[in-house]
Amino acid sequence: MKDLSISNSHLDQIEHLLAQSMNGIHLLFDNETIRRVFKKPSDETDLFQFKNLARVQELFTRFVENESFHDKQEFLQSLDQESFEILLRAYFQIVDNSIFASDSTRH
Repeated sequence: MKDLSISNSHLDQIEHLLAQSMNGIHLLFDNETIRRVFKKPSDETDLFQFKNLARVQELFTRFVENESFHDKQEFLQSLDQESFEILLRAYFQIVDNSIFASDSTRH
């Protein structure tokens, strides 16, 4: 089985990107692409079904392990449309979960 661990330096990079996204600054994805992907409601995709979790994890790990911001952009550009959309949705799911986890004023 392939090792899917992520190094600390790569975690720091992705945490920075996620923090920017939590503030509405999406460095990796342009607004038009985000809008296009999310036009299709997530309930129409089977992104988070058990059978797809390994694929999501593998794509996200490969994405994070790219050395530089530029390498991450090139990786995104190299993906087929379906893989790109899966990764974009997973990325924003993490952003949403991070925002929710950091919100201290829940009712």
